[in-house]
Amino acid sequence: MNLPFIIIMWAVNFTGRFNVTMNVKVSARSIYEYTNKNPHRSLYVAIIVQALLDASRPEDKYESSESKEIREEAHEWFFCSCQDFNIICDYAGFEPVKIRKFALKVINSGETEDGKRKLVSSLIY
Repeated sequence: MNLPFIIIMWAVNFTGRFNVTMNVKVSARSIYEYTNKNPHRSLYVAIIVQALLDASRPEDKYESSESKEIREEAHEWFFCSCQDFNIICDYAGFEPVKIRKFALKVINSGETEDGKRKLVSSLIY
């Protein structure tokens, strides 16, 4: 395992929430391969993927307040006029407008959680 891949795995696992992404067949390795083994771009793509998963996670009446807050913050991040969203998209190699449209499609898809996960995985496949 080379150092850039280890760094990406650390950064992605640091959130403690990437396990959801692993169920989508979007792994740190697949993101790394998608970005032609560019560790910096991989990190920013992983940030967007995780935010999509967080924003589109369905509400659960038994969910913790932390889970609800994570979903709301991810949703706000996609639709705010904040510069950091634009920077992350730029570093990931995506156009912010297209990512916002894609996020809206995923969030409003009416798909089951598994269906939404498949939509998110389509971002890099």
